[in-house]
Amino acid sequence: MRAMPMLSLYILTFNCGRELVNPEYLAPSLFDALPEAAPIPDVVAISLQEIAPIAESFLGGSHLKPYLDRISTTVHLATDLHSNGSEQLQHVATRSLGMTALLIFAKPHVVQRIQWIQAAAVGVGFWNMGNKGAVGMRLGLSSESSGETLNLAFAAAHLAPAEKNVELRNQDWENIVRNLVFHNDHDSLYSFSEEIPLASLGNPPSDNNALFAPGSHLVFAGDLNYRTSDQPPMPDSHKTYPQPTTDESSTQHFSHLLKKDQLNREKDANRTLHSLEELPINFPPTYKYSVRKFPDGQKRSASDEDEQFDWAKHRYPSWCDRILYLPPPVPAKLEAHIYTSLPVQPSSDHRPVALSLSIDDQPLPRDPDSVRVSPPFSLNPSWRARQDAARRWEIVIGTLAYLGLTKKGNAIVVVATSAVFATWYLSAWLRR
Repeated sequence: MRAMPMLSLYILTFNCGRELVNPEYLAPSLFDALPEAAPIPDVVAISLQEIAPIAESFLGGSHLKPYLDRISTTVHLATDLHSNGSEQLQHVATRSLGMTALLIFAKPHVVQRIQWIQAAAVGVGFWNMGNKGAVGMRLGLSSESSGETLNLAFAAAHLAPAEKNVELRNQDWENIVRNLVFHNDHDSLYSFSEEIPLASLGNPPSDNNALFAPGSHLVFAGDLNYRTSDQPPMPDSHKTYPQPTTDESSTQHFSHLLKKDQLNREKDANRTLHSLEELPINFPPTYKYSVRKFPDGQKRSASDEDEQFDWAKHRYPSWCDRILYLPPPVPAKLEAHIYTSLPVQPSSDHRPVALSLSIDDQPLPRDPDSVRVSPPFSLNPSWRARQDAARRWEIVIGTLAYLGLTKKGNAIVVVATSAVFATWYLSAWLRR
């Protein structure tokens, strides 16, 4: 019996800390979650949080381009390093909402199979703006075995911060499920770029598809911000923070802290991330590291991380950055391979986290009555009005932040103020 062909997926999540990513530092470790000797994945999805400062993030478009270009450069450099230049990945599409972005890359033979792309976005921050929120894309790949499509959905998310805000994070998840609606109208997705000509794509399915949809794979990745304590640390708490050791019986081994993980607790109680699964965590906490900035091209010494974890003292080390997936219905296969964190980056207090998967390269059976795709919360019928109102606030806040917090914005304010003053002075002089 011939084995069913598999499609390899690779997912990475990273909180960029509102800084430009250094491709030369991130690229060498980008594919650390691939099995040994594995080729470049067929599809790569990258979830980003705090991709840029608030002005550039809220205004989107060309303001975000330098930050997103660094990610594309990183992916292409990592592909060359891993394959010795023998393989390539094409940029498929980028979507962003506020400070959260999702980028998808694929091998050329997969790009040729893409029939349609649907997108979704929802803010869960202040006034429903995108300082926190989620972005999603669902791709339909043509199937050689049938006329149906293999549907792949990816979502990038950033939930509420701080140790005590467990219930708020659970509420953010609920708001994402209620308001993250996949549709074909991209007008509200204001930061949008892709390299696939839209004219070559097939007809997408109907609008208003939910996060949980029959016949679709789903991967949910981001800075979910669940911590290892419900209260902030005391002044001496940092003395017990984990440090590098392979001895799991040691009080310094991170496994003791993992027992207090809020996400595992809340999932077990069926209060968040319903129906999603996660591989066991065998890597140190991904947050909060002390940020030590270096000039571009200068690398942190590898021995720094091997000898000691450099924690910030005012936050408990936690596994904020997570990747979960929806298991497929039987008999479809999903093989989760490696789930790991990458080295600490000089510009961020988070480690990137990556997951490699393989799935059957065939359409999933549509199982509308299955518990697997039964959403834990119903869709909000006013989701679009909610999104449009939040977008108007983002433009206002983004413009004010740009004028007040950036050099170019400051220059515009000075010129505009000078022009107003000059006009007033000239008018007063002419009235003499």
